[in-house]
Amino acid sequence: MALNEGSLAQESVYSLTEVAYHFQVTTDLLRSWTQRFAQVLSPVAQSEPPKFSNTDVAALSMVQRLLSQGLPDEQVNAHLTPRRLVQEEPSALALAHEQNRQLAEVKAGGLPQVLGDLLGTIASSQQSVLNSQSTLREMVGVVVQDNFTLKEENRRLRERMLELERVLAEYQRREETRKERLESRLRGLENTVAALQQQMAQLIQRQSQQPKRGWW
Repeated sequence: MALNEGSLAQESVYSLTEVAYHFQVTTDLLRSWTQRFAQVLSPVAQSEPPKFSNTDVAALSMVQRLLSQGLPDEQVNAHLTPRRLVQEEPSALALAHEQNRQLAEVKAGGLPQVLGDLLGTIASSQQSVLNSQSTLREMVGVVVQDNFTLKEENRRLRERMLELERVLAEYQRREETRKERLESRLRGLENTVAALQQQMAQLIQRQSQQPKRGWW
């Protein structure tokens, strides 16, 4: 389903960094994928800087899944159908119009009605397939966009949690410092009280050792 630049402009476009973050891989690995599996990507994915549509992201998601299963590049390429949807849609529409024209000619020529009905059924089926392809493409775009949104929200949540952890660590550090200061002051007070008690004991002892004076 190779996308031209006109069709790509109608979809969401993502940078190399955004797509690498989406798949949790390095940009170098993502560039390697675009080279090894170029047949399933749009031409602009090979440009510099590369750009990726929703359809490109969906194809790369399949590439990642197949590679994670241990398949070599040849089997991955074999599993992925070359992307001809946008190129084939015009020809498919032309075929549908041609079938409609043939249907009109058949009816005008007086051939059996059943043949005309058969061609009409084929044309209707072809149109249904095109509609299904368009719907599927829109669904893929929505899913990819939702994935990017969720990953962005998760990133912000992780940053908020890290910030809270930093604040908590700072609070705990301050509490430890305050506790140490209070313990130090308490030890100082205990030492002061002990010194005062010792001085009082010495004074009492001195007074008891002094001789008592009598009247004679």
